[in-house]
Amino acid sequence: MKIVFIAISVESLAIEFLSSFLKKNNHDVDVVFDPSVFSSEVIRIEKLANFFDTKKEIVKQILEKKPDIIGFSVFTLNYQRTLEIAREIRKYNQTCPIIFGGIHTISVPEAVIKEKCVDIVCVGEGEEALVELLDSISNDKINYEIKNLWFKKDGKIIKNPRRPLIENLDELPFPDKDLFYKIYPEFVKDYYTISSRGCPFACSYCANNVLHNVYRGLGKVIRRRSPENIIEELVLAKKKYSSNKITFVDDVFVQDLNWLEKFVSAYKEKINLPYLMLTHPRFVTPKIAELLADSGCYLLCFGIQSASWETRKTILNRFETNQEIENAAKNCHAVNLEFSIDHIFNIPGEGIKEQEEALVFYNQLRPTIINSYQLQYLPKTEIINKAIEKGVLKKSMIKEIEEGLTSTSLVFGFGNKDKFNPDLIYSNFQFFFMLLPILPKRVMDLIIKKKLYLMRFRIPIVFSFVLKFSITIFKNRVGVYMRILKHILYFARFNLSIKSKYKNQN
Repeated sequence: MKIVFIAISVESLAIEFLSSFLKKNNHDVDVVFDPSVFSSEVIRIEKLANFFDTKKEIVKQILEKKPDIIGFSVFTLNYQRTLEIAREIRKYNQTCPIIFGGIHTISVPEAVIKEKCVDIVCVGEGEEALVELLDSISNDKINYEIKNLWFKKDGKIIKNPRRPLIENLDELPFPDKDLFYKIYPEFVKDYYTISSRGCPFACSYCANNVLHNVYRGLGKVIRRRSPENIIEELVLAKKKYSSNKITFVDDVFVQDLNWLEKFVSAYKEKINLPYLMLTHPRFVTPKIAELLADSGCYLLCFGIQSASWETRKTILNRFETNQEIENAAKNCHAVNLEFSIDHIFNIPGEGIKEQEEALVFYNQLRPTIINSYQLQYLPKTEIINKAIEKGVLKKSMIKEIEEGLTSTSLVFGFGNKDKFNPDLIYSNFQFFFMLLPILPKRVMDLIIKKKLYLMRFRIPIVFSFVLKFSITIFKNRVGVYMRILKHILYFARFNLSIKSKYKNQN
């Protein structure tokens, strides 16, 4: 049987793992890529997005591949786009089953299955469920009792229970990188993968807040590949794709010192490429910081989100203390390990006071980069109720959140407004967060003392973008943004060629 996945905006590790598992079980897999040029969460410019849009051409590409089933991996930010494409498919093909999976679907399956263009939803891990589904389709009789799947049948919705979580991740084949390599070889130059599933934390704003509840009683939520298994994958990647960097997208890469010691020893010997990873401040001990720096970690990323201990504890379900965060920063500086921190604006209950505290606190930490975000309300997360209690959200807004109609979460070098509270504009603070890593501490102390962040000015977007780019050059991180720019230009041309191809065919 043949399944065609639709990937939107970025290379999808979820689709790659599903593809390799399905191919191992003798099914055919293909992908159609929607670059969403100028309409992603990174850069959104409506007029340019409309000019480069290839929604109709994407549908033609999908149907030309003659799939037996069409699959979407959905997260909240791309949910509306996936619906647009699925509805367009239905105009031309009424019979091919369409399945939605991914974290948004897992969070609100009831809302997704109600959509006329959706036939099946996956409410858990997809590997085993998809194999059973495709096997049943190949036998000309769909099995409507497959765990992890909900179906529409005869006007009714069949809700099957969730199956236990996959326990041994080493048994899964490596992600099918060829699927995206054939679309754009640059995807695998910065090779990204994952060494675990699950997170030990359940922050109130994060998808893991939902997954901890969804997967309760179905096995260990946190599962880890062995160091040998992940190294084997990276050896192949280095040889096959000539990758020059590695990015680990685990929610928390560092959890176990013994695992890490085995991993970095093998990594230095067999891979020896610069790598980036995410972790939690509590895990950045002097020993771990030393291991990471010595083995080639070029940037350690961890979230803080707020400098207020009270906010983190009562609103965000983050219980690390400011002292623990300071210790993590100190341990990184001691071994010259560069690190970034994440900060979220418009957290319920926060205002100017908390942003002032953040400037002071981050000036003490002196990170390499400060990434600023607008809070993205994800369906069913605990922070929604907390926002309602504080009067930031109304209950009527829950439906908008579940339909993916909230504002983008990413502030890319310039300020953004909160959809639900547009009067909160933090562009001044975001501007100084951007400057902080390159200004001497004493200069930031002066800015803070004189409260220059309260001046009534709004940085022009172009200036702020240029400044962001200049700072990345200063911090030797220009490659990240050059890569983004290169991707945008490539796929702008890509979309124009697709539009031209189908225009000529018509």
